[in-house]
Amino acid sequence: MSKYHSKKGVPTKKPESTNDNSAKRVARKTIAANKMSIFNSLETHLKNHQKAYIIAITFIAFVFSFLSFDNKISTANDDALYIEAGANYAKNFFGYYYTETAPFYPIILSFLIKILGVKLFLLKASSIIFFCVALYFIYKAFKDRIPYIILFPALLLTAINAQFLVYASLTYTETFSLMMFALALLFFFKVFDKLDQAEYSLQSNFIHFILLGFLCFILMITRNVALAALGILVVFLIYRKKYIESIISAGSFVVIYFIYNLALKHIWHLSASQFTSQGSKMFNKDAYQPQLGKETTSGLVIRFWENCQIYISSRLYFILGFREEMSPNNIALTLFTIGIVVWSAYLMFSKKLYALLFSTLFFAGLLAATFISLHTSWGQSRLIMIYLPFILFNVFYLLYYYGEKLEILQNVYLVVFFILLISSAKATFKQINQKLPVFIENITGDPTYGYTPDWQNYIKMTKWCAQQFPNDTKSIAVRKAPMSFIFSEGKEFYPIYNTPTENADSLLIPLRTSQVNYIMLPELRLNPDMYIEGQFIGTMHRYAIYIQQKYPRAFEFVHQEGDLEKAQLYKINYTYIDSLKAALNPQ
Repeated sequence: MSKYHSKKGVPTKKPESTNDNSAKRVARKTIAANKMSIFNSLETHLKNHQKAYIIAITFIAFVFSFLSFDNKISTANDDALYIEAGANYAKNFFGYYYTETAPFYPIILSFLIKILGVKLFLLKASSIIFFCVALYFIYKAFKDRIPYIILFPALLLTAINAQFLVYASLTYTETFSLMMFALALLFFFKVFDKLDQAEYSLQSNFIHFILLGFLCFILMITRNVALAALGILVVFLIYRKKYIESIISAGSFVVIYFIYNLALKHIWHLSASQFTSQGSKMFNKDAYQPQLGKETTSGLVIRFWENCQIYISSRLYFILGFREEMSPNNIALTLFTIGIVVWSAYLMFSKKLYALLFSTLFFAGLLAATFISLHTSWGQSRLIMIYLPFILFNVFYLLYYYGEKLEILQNVYLVVFFILLISSAKATFKQINQKLPVFIENITGDPTYGYTPDWQNYIKMTKWCAQQFPNDTKSIAVRKAPMSFIFSEGKEFYPIYNTPTENADSLLIPLRTSQVNYIMLPELRLNPDMYIEGQFIGTMHRYAIYIQQKYPRAFEFVHQEGDLEKAQLYKINYTYIDSLKAALNPQ
């Protein structure tokens, strides 16, 4: 019986006959001692050499991250958005507050930028450090709490995972968030350990439960959906029959969140928070066309189920190396995977494996919040990738449990691990072959090398604007302002992320208020991997067309970069607009 299982129903052993031959008894004991199972042998080996293995895994993650390094800014915008936000904090910490998503990561970046400046390579390299630290603290959190035969295979597969290695060189929140999750779980588990001690008392551990509430707050400002961690913590403490402790933890969070909002109001002079921007988008039927109205309750339920299929049957199996990222949804595969997670969680519950059970509740709860809050049009693999080590813990425990019951199944465990290892390694080496030459070219030659033509034209237009209007780039409206910020070497542009209305005058109001005189119309691909004529992100064009329908000569052509997948700059003719408005609305 494993030491990680509760010792229930251990059968009593019949006393041996006094007539048994002494030599036979010795022989039987010798055979039993020598006949160690695969699990026992591996567990003993991994435990005895655990320091060497965690050093090796961390080193592998570090090396593979550099071999997969991408020195370009991600075209998905968030990469540059966080750098721009960090630069704003570094410039005027109490005069700026980031509300697009959770603010903690840009705040951390601001300290790096304050010291290093906006050095793209160094800022990206910080994500590698976060990734390696995250792996180490996951090891620290789970060591001696789960079998090493589960812990180290999961960490190794995470360390060489192609998608994780991509985000290890992007200034996205993923590796930073994983590090914060690992640190939080480490502290959670240390507190949970105290609950089982004979000398445990609430009075002597009161401060620990206040700190649990504080940690939940830190997780929330690290990642919006991590607000669900508070609910998971409270449910878990109630399950452990620690009712007062759950109230203290929740109360601590509420008090800290109240103080946080007071600080936003009186120090940063904000009435908004990190949830204001995304919270409004979350309940819209369409994230980029709010005029379509709010989503209904039944619509949110449908969204949740569709996201389950997108992220579980498609994105998760892409991350594991078995399917393409945009592969069609598969209901059977979704239900099968959910069934594995639920059954494994039940076995953890029955065996009182609190660390594994809490980590399963943790990733399942945060994923549930993700599936409800995010629009199905987003479908980004990174949003489930971040929970990969905890998902692997869950799956490996199911195989481990039955492997202990039936020794022949221990070979199945090894086969599954090696299939995952080979699949991950294959995807990773393919990625290295693609990215390493681009990285070398970016460092030694053309920084735009590796971008598709649509983005090359966007970047060229940004650089042209920065040269022609060095002190006036804020008067230029663009689709990807953070990207323009990076490629103009820190100049601000006016962002347009959606088309809130079809009314021309309403669309012009924010442009006039912000003194926007130009608008850039790029033809950025809908599908980044393929050029399809006439299909591009239409936010800027739609914005301009609604204005042009009422004011036909509202825009004057200024400049163009590229012929195919071009980027164009137009000046807004306010004089013409005002004259036509006066003619249409005579006093």
